[in-house]
Amino acid sequence: MPISVTTPRPFYGQFAWAYEYLIERPVAEECAAMASTLSRRGVGAGASILDGGCGTGRYAVELARLGYRVTGIDRSTEMLALARARTDSPVGVTYEVADLTTLPGAWRFDAVLCRGVLNDLVDDEPRAAVFKAFSHVTRPGGVLLLDARDWGQSAARRAARPIAERRVSTPRGLLVFRTVTRLDATTHRLLLSETHVLETPAGERITASDEFVMRCWTRDELESALRRTGFEAIEYSGTYDGAPLGTGDRIVVAATRTSR
Repeated sequence: MPISVTTPRPFYGQFAWAYEYLIERPVAEECAAMASTLSRRGVGAGASILDGGCGTGRYAVELARLGYRVTGIDRSTEMLALARARTDSPVGVTYEVADLTTLPGAWRFDAVLCRGVLNDLVDDEPRAAVFKAFSHVTRPGGVLLLDARDWGQSAARRAARPIAERRVSTPRGLLVFRTVTRLDATTHRLLLSETHVLETPAGERITASDEFVMRCWTRDELESALRRTGFEAIEYSGTYDGAPLGTGDRIVVAATRTSR
């Protein structure tokens, strides 16, 4: 089965404004759990955090409320525009356009957070490069927190429900988001055919479709990448509050950068 990307993903561009309507997350609860993990590893309030792939900024904002100094980065200028326009942003949050695999050489942070972005790295080269970048910008003794889609759990869930649809009311009208998933077990990839349909109050119908590839991870792949790039004291869970692996379709990792 050929796997290819045919168009840019509207989620991060044309329909970036709808991201938080379609992807609901327990942001406050997850950030509180992240802060607990960071504190346990010696990174407390006042520390600097890189939020890699910050999207609309909702996690960056909540972490800043908890006392951290947060730099949010993303490749999507549309997402960053939404982050910068937030009216709930406290002091202590800044945003930059940047690619996780080629971070500025002078950057150093007490902690790095990377939520749900590693699945977008499909090829081996950027998957290796991103962990080198994590290692470079995390100070010795600093902490890396991340989550990635677990191949086994994701494949099982998508096989059981290959078609998903969500309908939400937004200030711009009724939005229908539909996803059809196919699996490539050989390469641990999900091929998603996505469609956004917006029906505006004026009767206009706006549609965007794309095919988007995600490559999932296994615990062994993450372990290897972390060990190669100088991370230790690695902990795995299914959620940020410590539920066992297999609780959801994510592998959540906490690791400490070695002092060497």
